[in-house]
Amino acid sequence: MLSFYLTDREGRERPLDSVLTAVLDGDIGVPADSLTVTCPFDGGVRENADRIRACDGERVVFDGQLDTVTTEKRAEGIILKLSARSAAAGLLDGEAEPVTYSSPSDRLIALRHLAPFGIRAVNQSDAACREPLQIVKGMSHWQVLQAYCRNRYGCEPRVTGDGRAFLRGEPEEGEVLFADTGGGVRYYALRESRRRHCLLSEIRLKYEQSGAYGGVIKNTDPEAALMNRVRYVNAAADKTTVVTAEKMLANSNRGSLSLLLRCGGCHTDALGRRASVEDSLLGSFRGLLVREVRYTADSRGERSVITLIKEK
Repeated sequence: MLSFYLTDREGRERPLDSVLTAVLDGDIGVPADSLTVTCPFDGGVRENADRIRACDGERVVFDGQLDTVTTEKRAEGIILKLSARSAAAGLLDGEAEPVTYSSPSDRLIALRHLAPFGIRAVNQSDAACREPLQIVKGMSHWQVLQAYCRNRYGCEPRVTGDGRAFLRGEPEEGEVLFADTGGGVRYYALRESRRRHCLLSEIRLKYEQSGAYGGVIKNTDPEAALMNRVRYVNAAADKTTVVTAEKMLANSNRGSLSLLLRCGGCHTDALGRRASVEDSLLGSFRGLLVREVRYTADSRGERSVITLIKEK
């Protein structure tokens, strides 16, 4: 069972012992994790609570500032509902100062756009990026981080619930095995969704503004062999390359398969990790990625709903 700790406006932390329900959501496609807990009414918490932290043993799985504190009066009594987002919420909500970095680096981005929100960059590079980065009026800190990571590393950044930023988008190390008969993380229910409508059969490209869409990149995924869904990419346009087309195919393949597992216990550590599934009836599923974990704790115990997609 997760343990919860509240920090008040003066910076003092104390355990939150009387938790009635807790729901923790993490999704690698959403920068900030979210946590909602309910507890019996406490006037001090209602007036002074500022942050909440959730731990699985010694491991911090969530740390964030409270967004809302809701008081609900019911027939059975009064409860408090505390809702928070992890540190990445500051990147989404805060506007960055308009400026142009001539040679941005991991260290500069971490100092200017991560550290003010208590986020620490993992595996920083000391080398500066040769391409300038322009921050225009209205860009959030998250958009700055995205633009930098796309230009520098060709990937999406990831910020974990405990406040670590992976600028190169790496998932957590190690593969997790799910199995219905033991030998890994055991699940008691599985739902497989083969979403063929997500698959693209090919991308057609135009390399010159006055030319035709003569280039073709076909989807090599066997599941797309019978599909006829075409997209067109103008590779001659500014900031559009063949890589864009390849990413479109990869994203279509990634979304074409989804597995939803229901497990007992807390498995927030699986988020973002490579995964495989061994099912006694459906067989093996390889090359998966844990996209989402929803942890719930209430009077019935604790459980996790885990969503997996194709890694590539």
